[in-house]
Amino acid sequence: MERWALYHNLEYDSSEEKNPRLIFYNEKDEVVKTVPVEKMKAEEISSLLDSLGFYKRSQKGEEVPEEFQHFPLRPPRDEL
Repeated sequence: MERWALYHNLEYDSSEEKNPRLIFYNEKDEVVKTVPVEKMKAEEISSLLDSLGFYKRSQKGEEVPEEFQHFPLRPPRDEL
């Protein structure tokens, strides 16, 4: 799906067409969440990604601003 190519730090794997899902990884490449999307409309998936903080480019090839380079990953908290 070309639509998902505009989101930074997101890969869409169409090999699971019969059971499409979004898989979220942390900075260590560990799976932290899996969301089935077979019953979701494209607009619903876009809204979910937006709500989770994924940066969406306005066009393919657009540079991602520095402050969004590591989003939606949350920076580790300093231990007290």
